[in-house]
Amino acid sequence: MSVLSTTPVTWPEDFPGTWEGCPREPLLTVLGRGIDTYGDRPVLLFEDGFTITGRQLRGRAERFAGLLARHIGVGDRVALAVGNRAEYVIAYLAVLANRAVIVSLSPRIGPDDARYAVEDSGCVLAITDDDSHDVLAALADQAPALRAAIKVDGPEPAGFDHLLDGIEPIRFADVEARLDDLVDIGYTSGTTGLPKALAGDHVETLRYIDVHLRRSRSSPEAERMLMPLQLHYGDPLTFLFAAMCSGASLVLMRRFSATRFWDVARSSGATTIFTIGSVPQMLLSRPESPADREHSIRHAVALAIPPDRHAELERRFGFPWTEAYGSSESGPAISMPPHVAHEFLGTGALGIPLPDVQARLVDLDGRVVDGPGSGELELAGEVTFRGYLNAPEATAEVLHDGWLRTGDLMRRDERGVYYFEGRRKEIIRRSGVNVAPAEVEAVLRRHPDVLDAAVVPVPDEVMGEEIKAYVELVPGATFAPAELARFCAERLTGPKVPRYIEHRTTPFPRTPSQRIPKKELMVDGAHTTTHAWDRTQHTGGSA
Repeated sequence: MSVLSTTPVTWPEDFPGTWEGCPREPLLTVLGRGIDTYGDRPVLLFEDGFTITGRQLRGRAERFAGLLARHIGVGDRVALAVGNRAEYVIAYLAVLANRAVIVSLSPRIGPDDARYAVEDSGCVLAITDDDSHDVLAALADQAPALRAAIKVDGPEPAGFDHLLDGIEPIRFADVEARLDDLVDIGYTSGTTGLPKALAGDHVETLRYIDVHLRRSRSSPEAERMLMPLQLHYGDPLTFLFAAMCSGASLVLMRRFSATRFWDVARSSGATTIFTIGSVPQMLLSRPESPADREHSIRHAVALAIPPDRHAELERRFGFPWTEAYGSSESGPAISMPPHVAHEFLGTGALGIPLPDVQARLVDLDGRVVDGPGSGELELAGEVTFRGYLNAPEATAEVLHDGWLRTGDLMRRDERGVYYFEGRRKEIIRRSGVNVAPAEVEAVLRRHPDVLDAAVVPVPDEVMGEEIKAYVELVPGATFAPAELARFCAERLTGPKVPRYIEHRTTPFPRTPSQRIPKKELMVDGAHTTTHAWDRTQHTGGSA
C-alpha cells in the first residue's frame, strides 16, 4: 500500500507526558500502591487456568524475601532460572525486597553459558526449577562466589513453602530502596563475541511501565494482555508490573505454541496481544479456520510484523496490528501512533519516536542525515541504557556524546516515519554490494512453502562473501531450491539472491523471543555449504 500523504506523523496533542503513567519511585513502592488498589483481581493468568492475584503474589514474595535475607544482602547477585510459573515472579520480587540484583537466565541454559553468566556477574545464589537445577547446582562447587541453589519444589504457587517454616516476612512497605539501585542483569545474545551484561536500575523498569500505561488504548483495568514469551525474556514481566499498577491482567502460555495460541486467547478472554520475532508468521502458517475470529482480541502490538502479510494478519484475525521498536539497550523508543496505523498497512513502517525520545540517522561516514534518508539509528532522551557491566570498551562503542548507537540500519521517509533495513554488524558484503540479511529473509518468507528463513554470509575467494539461506518449510512442502532462487530473483536485485540454499529438516532453534540464533546453525564454528544447494552449479555462473 502506498502512503500518499506528506503530512508529518505526530503523536496526538493529548498523549500523556513522561512519567504520567508511572511515578519515578522505587519499584516496590509503585507496585505496592497498585496492589493496595487492585490486589484482589487476578493479575497473572496461565493457559491451563491457574490464576493468582497481586495480593497473593506480594504475600508469598514477602515471606520468601525473609528466607532470602539469610543468604543475600544489598547488591548481591542472584541467578534466577525458572520457567513460566508464578514462582518466577515471587522470587523476582523477593530478591528486590532484599535490594539484591536478579540475573535472569533461561531455565534451559547450558553449562557453558551458565558458568559464564554466573561468574561474570558474581552470583552468590541461584534459584532454579527442574530444568535448570542440575546445571546451576553443579556450579555451586565451582564458581567462585556461588554458594547454593534453591529449587522450586511443589505445586504452584507453593514451590518455596517447604523452606518457609518460622520465617519472618520482609514487607514491601519497609524496603528502603533507591532509584539507582540495580534491579536486574540480562545477557545479550549479540551477533559476535561473548554475551554482554546489561544492568538495569529501577528507572529502567519504571520506564517500560510508564510507556505501556501511557500508550494503552482503552481503560487499563479492562485489558488482558496475552504474551507468548517466557518471563525471563523481560517484556512479560514489565507488562505484569504495569498490570499490577492498573488493575489489568497478563495471560501467559507455559511455552509458546502456534497450535494452542488461539485456544488460549479464547479461553482467557484476552483483549490484546504482544508478539515478537517470527510469531506472526508462525500463526499464519496454521490452516485458516472460521474460528480465527472467535476471540476478544481488539489490538496487537508486534515487533517485526512481516510487511507483505500485514493485511493478511488483520483480515484473517480481525483486529489491527501495529509496530513498535526498542532494544535491551534503548528500552521503548519508536512506535506507530494508532490513529495513523491504517495508512501504513503493509509498508513495514515502525512508526515515529516516542515524544520523549530523540532519534537521528547517521551515514557510514558519520554524517547526520537530515530529512528522508537511510543510516544507522541513534537515540537520545529517555533511553534506558547506562552501560554494559564490566565492559567499558563495549559501552564506549555504543554511547557517544549523549547518543546511543543502536546498530540498526533504518530508513526515514518524508513524513518522519522509520523503517527497519537490517543490522549493521550483519551486513553481507558481496563483491562491493551491501546486502541486509533481513531483506532477503523477508522475501523468502513470502514464498508459500517457506515457514521461516535465516540468511548468513559465507566466505568466498571471488566475491569476498556469498549469501547462504537456511530455510524451514511448511509441513508437507517439497524442498525446491531452484524455485526459491527464482522467487528471490524476481523480487531482489541480482547480487542479493542467495547462492546457497540449505533445507532445515528440523525446526530452527529459537530464542525466548522466537528469533533464530544464527550462531547455533554453525558447524564447528562456521556456516558451511557442504549440504547446501549451489545456484551457480545450476545456472552456469554467479549473478
